Amino acid sequence: MSTIHEVLKISNISKIYQAKNGEVEALKNINLTVNEGEFVSIIGPSGCGKSTLLSIIAGLEEKTSGKIYINKEEIVGVSRKIGYMLQKDSLLEWRNIYQNIMIGLEIQGIKNKENEAYVDELLKKYNIYEFKNKFPSQLSGGMRQRVALIRTLAIRPQILLLDEAFSALDYQTRMLVIKDVYQILKNENKTVLMVTHDLSEAISMADRVVVLSNRPSHIKTIHDIEFDMENRDPMNCRENPKFSKYYENLWKELDINA
Repeated sequence: MSTIHEVLKISNISKIYQAKNGEVEALKNINLTVNEGEFVSIIGPSGCGKSTLLSIIAGLEEKTSGKIYINKEEIVGVSRKIGYMLQKDSLLEWRNIYQNIMIGLEIQGIKNKENEAYVDELLKKYNIYEFKNKFPSQLSGGMRQRVALIRTLAIRPQILLLDEAFSALDYQTRMLVIKDVYQILKNENKTVLMVTHDLSEAISMADRVVVLSNRPSHIKTIHDIEFDMENRDPMNCRENPKFSKYYENLWKELDINA
């Protein structure tokens, strides 16, 4: 039996904004632990602070109180241990695919032979190598998003944050990209925290789904998602008899009056 290793700990995170009409409490005492290799989805009503929570974890936004730990070490500000993937791929149109993927390594000053070899390995492993000299405008939306993921993985983050990472894609492309991304993340044994408005997406990809309340946002419930598949696949999960039950339960949890 494998040992469970806690990678991320969110401890009593709260966020209060100063507004013209006074203070607005966005997040209130958020506590969550995520284990190595685990995929956790966060859902909740619009405007409840899901993306704010990810920004705080990534060090892009200040928290009012609380602490973030990675491998039991407190993290303050931006950390190399965290990768952040947004809705837009943000690829630079004047740089080719290989140059785009190398950006994170260049910014962090860790572009070396070892990391360049790792990038080549990822490109070959996930069928992007033959496109490395192409430019973003020459790729489909799905391929661009795969490139954005490889760019994020290139810095070898311990934790990957996905913020509505697939919502800009059309439905058919989205289904294919979700399958691809899921397999890549599982292959690389990445620990993932994903924010999404899409219940089907949350259920089909996650090991657990965290439901946030309306503001001030706190964790209402956490649902374990188990499909008992030997080789789990997000598309097959949607056809599993358990899927509709998970969907029904989570839909009730999202009651805007709750």
